[in-house]
Amino acid sequence: MPSVPVDYPGTNLPFTSTSTPSPTQISIVQAEAYSVSLFGDDANPGTQLQPWRTIQKAADTLPAGSIVIVQAGDYDERVMVSRAGSAGMPIVFQAQGTVIMRGFTVRANFVTIQGFEITNTLDNSIGGWGIFIEGSNCLLENNYIHYATRGGIQLYAPPDAKEVTANCVVRNNRLYYNSQLGIDVRGHNHLIEGNEIWGTIQHHPKMAIQPSWLDADGIHFHGSGHIFRGNYIHDILYTAQENIDPHIDCFQTFVNLSHQVAASNILFEQNRCENVQAQASRKYGSGFMINGASGLTIRNNIITADVGLNALNSSELKIIHNTFTSDLTLPTTYSPAGITFTSISNSTIQNNIFYNLPGHIIYLVNVTELSAGRNLAYRSDGNPLWTTNSYSHVLDLWGVDPLFVSATDFHLRVDSPAIDTGYVVAVTTDYDGRLRPQGQGVDIGAFEYSPPITNP
Repeated sequence: MPSVPVDYPGTNLPFTSTSTPSPTQISIVQAEAYSVSLFGDDANPGTQLQPWRTIQKAADTLPAGSIVIVQAGDYDERVMVSRAGSAGMPIVFQAQGTVIMRGFTVRANFVTIQGFEITNTLDNSIGGWGIFIEGSNCLLENNYIHYATRGGIQLYAPPDAKEVTANCVVRNNRLYYNSQLGIDVRGHNHLIEGNEIWGTIQHHPKMAIQPSWLDADGIHFHGSGHIFRGNYIHDILYTAQENIDPHIDCFQTFVNLSHQVAASNILFEQNRCENVQAQASRKYGSGFMINGASGLTIRNNIITADVGLNALNSSELKIIHNTFTSDLTLPTTYSPAGITFTSISNSTIQNNIFYNLPGHIIYLVNVTELSAGRNLAYRSDGNPLWTTNSYSHVLDLWGVDPLFVSATDFHLRVDSPAIDTGYVVAVTTDYDGRLRPQGQGVDIGAFEYSPPITNP
């Protein structure tokens, strides 16, 4: 297994949460505390002086409103959680120091899991996930999940579920070198923020039976009401030996009536995707792959990819205030594009910047009721932009240099033509959380320009 980089990129995530602490977080300080240690005994009462030996003993014993502190060490166990907390009184599993274990399967409500290192998971559809959740009001934060055989984190809800997985928070987790994807989200009203996903692999060496549909992605999303904010997805590579023929997407949704329901009414903001690669007709990197969705709002994101966003058979998509970038050296053979819409209705593409795209900027097929304009598109090599499709760019800034701070810093310079020239839309902050507008009008792209503060 590849080693984890010493200079871990997650220390500079592009988003810092300012969310109000959840009831789970607040109640921790009031909880009854138990302890687990490699030097303990499951016959003990589970106190700090007489700790339990296994995390599973804690899971089988903890009442609602209690917390177990797991002392540092390598615990060769996968923990099954069926005891539930309650509103304001969650059951909390908290690692102290480096706690290595084989993951959690949770079928209960109001469960919190914090600070664990999870690896070497089982080879099956549930135990193969780093953390598998079927329950509501969970909190999963600050965990490091790597080399899991089926994926990092799954919030599971079958399409016909009477009790739905809902209202979970998945925050500030690191997900590296897991099979298939980092996070799989189903159910309703989850918050997924500040997570870093990288190095996903298609064919896990420990997976005995490897079906043909295996892929290597960042996040899959289904269900409704979710918020995806400040996540960073990068370096899922075709050059990895385990990635034979995946189609790599940072974010993907689709409909499979037997397993996944359609995605609807979901917000994506302040996320960063770096997936700029293309090797074959299937082997290219996408920011968003959307099929069968409705009511998605994608705003204030930075997407660096061969195809920024590809949407099919969907409606009511709002693609506003994003910065899409690519690499002009990528081959044009595999249809690179900023945004591709196929069979899309009642949607919006406004106030986006498209920078150094080697192919189409916006490509439309069977699109009705599209509101588009005030998008800025530019190539730094002086070659003309691709305009061979029916998209009309008369309301855009076409071929106009956005004047970024640098080739890798997409903040606007003081003289940028993107400043104050966007449509007024219902977006009140930018990628950095800065209020919009700062000047006489709204700025185009993911960043709102603000003059530097100088001391008098």
